[in-house]
Parts: sequence; structure tokens; C-alpha cells
Amino acid sequence: MLQPDVLQPRTFEEALRALSRAGAVPLAGATDLIPAMRRGEAQPRVLVNLKHLPRLTSIRRTRSGVTIGACVKVADLLTDRVVVEHLPLLAEVARDFGSPQIRALATVGGNLCNAAPSADLALPLLVLDASVAVRSRRGVRRMPLSEFVRGVNRTALRRGEILTAVHVPWSPTGTGAAHAKLGVRRAMDLALVGVAAALTVARDGRRCTQARLALGAVAPIPMRARRAEALLEDNEITSALIAEAAATAAAEARPISDLRASADYRREMVETLARRVLEEALRRARLPGEGRKEGGGGAQLRRK
Repeated sequence: MLQPDVLQPRTFEEALRALSRAGAVPLAGATDLIPAMRRGEAQPRVLVNLKHLPRLTSIRRTRSGVTIGACVKVADLLTDRVVVEHLPLLAEVARDFGSPQIRALATVGGNLCNAAPSADLALPLLVLDASVAVRSRRGVRRMPLSEFVRGVNRTALRRGEILTAVHVPWSPTGTGAAHAKLGVRRAMDLALVGVAAALTVARDGRRCTQARLALGAVAPIPMRARRAEALLEDNEITSALIAEAAATAAAEARPISDLRASADYRREMVETLARRVLEEALRRARLPGEGRKEGGGGAQLRRK
């Protein structure tokens, strides 16, 4: 394996200048990059270490929500007070992310930039309406996370750009969220199917005012099931409606058959998991007392 040069920039200007060089690749946790280099799929000439750049390793509560630096490690999501209190779903997903060794190295930005269809962190961030900030020498541009991932291992990043942060806005009062991952093992395996949901209910606890449903490992990118969401919004949530939305989500999925599972099996599991996740998100949305958390998920980002 070719040993590339490793640069250690201390400012964004230094990092961006380094990334403009031919063959330069950003370096964060490297849990995907190093295996790709060993397989010969990636052959960078220069690695630009981003972990010393200001604010990329911080998690900040702001007036509009929570901002997570791109180089925050997945393990930090389990212990950070802001995440545990305001983004319990993200902490819940992080617990089943890889192994303890992988969690100690892998970063939030790296998981998103790798753009795998089964990316674990993409689903909770999609249903929480997260956006990303991308920095270049021309300035900063922001976009919804749903527009950032463009295909398998392909993002909206242009040459010379860095993903700097993920921003999760405050969710409306009465929001609950949940997630399910199907795999051979609970952790240390890529998801065969992943589903996450966030539901906001009116004061009566029956009418859905906002619905978000995301699917992983069943399309080229982690995707929102928008037709299923439309079925739920502005309607009274019943078991029959949840079942219909789950079936609609399964119809929206575009799974493939591979060595791990067939397309038909994945589609069937989308329907099963979507029903369970929607039921759990609804239960959590109806919990008495804002901010109360049960089962590691709880009500998401209730502004105090």
C-alpha cells in the first residue's frame, strides 16, 4: 500500500489549500478510508488531517438547535450531555454503531461523507431534519442532509470543500422518534434494513402534524419515504393508518438482492420495521412530560 504524505493543518485556510492539491483526501477517523486503501480502491497522494481544526470536534447547543462538528467521534454521542439530553435517538443509534474500537475512531462527518446506503447516522439525522455546512475558500454553503448524499459513496462535496458541521434544529413540542436496525448482530454488522421515524402529534395526542420516515440499505442512498409521510400528516393516527404507511414505505423502497439478503426480503422487512418504528415514535410522542426519555429514544429536541 502506497504511503501518502500526511499534513496537519491548524487553520481552515491551510486545510483548504492542502485539499486543492491533486490526490489530496481529507482524513478524519479513517475507518472507511484505510480499508479502502488496503483494497486498492483509494490511493491518495496526500492525507489532510482535519482533527485539529477549530470547532470540528465540538458539540454546541444553539438558539436554533444543536450543532455537531464533523470530526465528533461516534463514541462522543454516547456521553455528551447535550446529545443525551436533547438528541437521545442519535445516542441510541450510536450504541449499535460498529464496535467500541470503531466508535472510538469513526466520526459523524466521515459516516455521512462515505455515503453508504446503510450509513447508520444518516437515518436519525434525516428524520430530525438535519442540515450540513460545507466550507471552501469561497465561503460556507448549507444544505439539507437529504440533498447532501447523491449516490453510493457520492456526496455534494466539490473538490477543495470540507464538511464542517451537522445542525439539528429544535423539533416541535409533541415529537417522538424511534429507530430499528435489522442485521445478523445488533452491532458490528452493516444493516440489512434500517428504519427511523419522527412523529409530531397535536395536543390531543391523536392527529399527526408532522411525519418523517427514513429508510436505509434499501436504495442507493438513505432515503425519505415521502409518500408514507404524506399519508400520516394531518390525519388521526390509527393502527390501520400506520399499517398503510408502512406498506407504502415498502413500496417506495428500491432494494437490491445481494449475498446478505434478497430484495423481496428487504422490502418485507421495511414494512415490518416501519410499522414497529412508527408505533414506538407515536408512543414516545404521547409520553407525559416534555423531554421525558424511555427506552433510549424518547421525545426529541424539546426546546426549554
